[in-house]
Amino acid sequence: MPKILPLFLFLFLAVSAFAQKSAKDLFLSGNQKFMAGKYAEAIRDYDQVLKQEPKHAPTLTNRGVAKDRQKDYRAAIEDFTKAIAADPKYTEAYLSRGLSKYNLKDYRAALLDFNKGIELDPKDAKAYNNRGLVRYGLKDYRGAINDYTKAIQLDARYAEAYYNRGAPCYNLGEKANACTDWTKAKQLGIKEAGQYLDKYCK
Repeated sequence: MPKILPLFLFLFLAVSAFAQKSAKDLFLSGNQKFMAGKYAEAIRDYDQVLKQEPKHAPTLTNRGVAKDRQKDYRAAIEDFTKAIAADPKYTEAYLSRGLSKYNLKDYRAALLDFNKGIELDPKDAKAYNNRGLVRYGLKDYRGAINDYTKAIQLDARYAEAYYNRGAPCYNLGEKANACTDWTKAKQLGIKEAGQYLDKYCK
């Protein structure tokens, strides 16, 4: 009888390893489907991962982002909140939840999430750009400019940050700065910036 026990343990470990591999495969499959824009299919894969590992913060976050892309913002926020409960230092969950709250125009709640995300990772240019969007929504134009500027300091070719900074500059009467930003954004490939140049900078 004692010789059977190690065999049982080996089989248990083998099943456990297989399950982990299966979860990893499903996770990667979900990511591929997400990148292809197949959000519903990605969510189904993430659901299967979470049956095996219900507190896997990256999967909860990725499923939330897929739901956000489907414009199911409240369901997305639920997933991000679960991810944060599973791993309170998982930066992407805060930043993603902030964006979903922004999409719901819940700007003050979004600001808190971006503040926390930036506290955890102060070198994320995209986080500053997105917090700038929130501050613009709150009509904190100077705060928005500061965030876009920080994003540009971290990534000098961040086209969206130049494009976004133009609006609060213009609203504060800084037309020359706005036009400079829109010009730079156009040079970096944002075609929409040309419309602002034509309308406000002629």
